Amino acid sequence: MTVSQPPSPPPAPQNANDGTPSRGTARRRSRLGLFLPVAFLVVLLAGWSAFWFVARARVHDAITIWLAQEAEQQRKWSCPDRSIGGFPFRFEVRCTNLLFVGTTPAGAVTGSVAQFVAVAQVYKPNHVIVEATGPLVADPQDGGERLTLNWQSFDASAIFTGNRLDRFSVVVEGPTAHMGDGTSEHPDGIELLRAGSWQSHLRIDPERPPEEHAYDIAFTLREARIPALDALVGTQDRANIVFQGAITEAAPFTAKAPSVELERWRAAGGRLEIEELSAAKGPQRMQAQGRFSVDEQHRPQGYIDASIAGLDGLLGRFGLGGRSSLILGGLSILGGGRPANGNPSDAGLTPLPRIDIRDGQVFVGPLAVGRLSPLY
Repeated sequence: MTVSQPPSPPPAPQNANDGTPSRGTARRRSRLGLFLPVAFLVVLLAGWSAFWFVARARVHDAITIWLAQEAEQQRKWSCPDRSIGGFPFRFEVRCTNLLFVGTTPAGAVTGSVAQFVAVAQVYKPNHVIVEATGPLVADPQDGGERLTLNWQSFDASAIFTGNRLDRFSVVVEGPTAHMGDGTSEHPDGIELLRAGSWQSHLRIDPERPPEEHAYDIAFTLREARIPALDALVGTQDRANIVFQGAITEAAPFTAKAPSVELERWRAAGGRLEIEELSAAKGPQRMQAQGRFSVDEQHRPQGYIDASIAGLDGLLGRFGLGGRSSLILGGLSILGGGRPANGNPSDAGLTPLPRIDIRDGQVFVGPLAVGRLSPLY
């Protein structure tokens, strides 16, 4: 007799008690793995947005503090429609019809510029890029002539370490300068300058002790038409001017009178060093170097060594054509007039006697030719 086996019981459902996940739990975990990167991205974007808007508020506060500091120095800036944007990776301060009223080294002026934009990347806030749209109009408050500057493009770059300016550069394409109000003959005023480009650079001199507060200075003016210089030399050739030098004991400009600023600079032992000053206009060329400062009686002091080419044409402008040999002979007696040699860049240049300024007198070689009054 065969005994039948009872049917096997169905398998028990899997659960957490036996350590094996159920199908529902697995599906939930798979969905969690799917949405976790999305959730992380949302949290990251929210955090970055919060950071950017907090930083934006700090930029706004910094601008407000700077404007207050400028007002204390008698320089008032105003912008009717200032805005701060650039989200998400930069800060952009934009201002249309920027207005200025206050004191400058040239005196009290009222000025305006059509548009001003300053940009800094979030990851590099100490490097500020500036773009400006002309014209820049300056009206002296003492009733002097209006000065109007314009350009095709204006770009500047400033790098800071804390509150200290380490480097500043300006590149201007197609700069022009006019003086006075417009007339039917001169709608923009009398032209003072029209050039192809202007570049200027300022940086802390890394090779000097920090206590000297020394800055390297360089600027270049290319393809410039300067009517006053055209009239003096008698040619319409475009001029090219290059300057390289340094200034020590440099400090931020304040609203104090120029005499106070100069006295601070003099007392600190400040000096202007001209490493290279070169100018070329058609056949005329000039190179110079020198050094200047202010003495205890507030008079300029220093020296300049210069060499020129195209002397015959320049003398002919003043009715002295054909007398260059005689004049060069006189210059040689005073310590100049000998053709430069040894430096290929000096080819064709004739050295002039050194001009010394000391004890309130101007010397050309050994000969005293004039006296100077105190600057302030």
